[in-house]
Amino acid sequence: MIDVFNYLIVFFLTVLGVSALGLAAGFSPVLYIAQITMGTKSKRLKLYTGWLIAGVLAAIILLIALFQTLHLDTLITIVDTTVRAVTVSVLFNIFVGLAFIYGGFWYLRHQEVSKPKSPKLRKTGGSLTVLGLGFVRTFTSISGITATYIAGNAIANVSVSLIERLLFTALFLVATIVPFIAIVILMRKKPHQLMRAVAYIRRQMTQLNYRPVVGVGAILFGSSITVINIMMFLFY
Repeated sequence: MIDVFNYLIVFFLTVLGVSALGLAAGFSPVLYIAQITMGTKSKRLKLYTGWLIAGVLAAIILLIALFQTLHLDTLITIVDTTVRAVTVSVLFNIFVGLAFIYGGFWYLRHQEVSKPKSPKLRKTGGSLTVLGLGFVRTFTSISGITATYIAGNAIANVSVSLIERLLFTALFLVATIVPFIAIVILMRKKPHQLMRAVAYIRRQMTQLNYRPVVGVGAILFGSSITVINIMMFLFY
């Protein structure tokens, strides 16, 4: 009875954590503004939203598949020796940590804030442009990569079966696209309130410089990943 209760607590906390990380992974004011702007300039809101979601999901699926495949527990079942699995996992995580550090310093060097723009659909390829926008913005987002990295490792650690891992991963993916679906609903029901919110977000994005905070956070996160994995490699 106690084991079942503990399992339910862990399961419930994992659902909450994975859902929150999914929202963080897909969070992008630039993509939200682009989606809303395209909806006001075109009658194909659902079509463009579908392509935008496809781009976001493609980036997230690629990232989470990479992080879960190169997780130590997964590698141990694939690679022939534990030592080699640890080596591959450690080297990959050190690379990820160094990438975060590099990204953090890049943010600190490029602190100018630019006004978010929407893609010019007719001139640049329509639906494929929206797909590319969703993929690139998500795949290169520090917040998106961080949330996906944490979620991928958490899911791999918590899951005791393949079915459980697939369910948590599906929940994570669904959470990433919830805001885009909510925007479609609000565009139909409360477009004026949504446009006022967009105008407010645009002003905040041009007035507030978030890059130093993101840069320092990425450097600290990357440094912790690098140090932990170096220690693991030395003392495993």
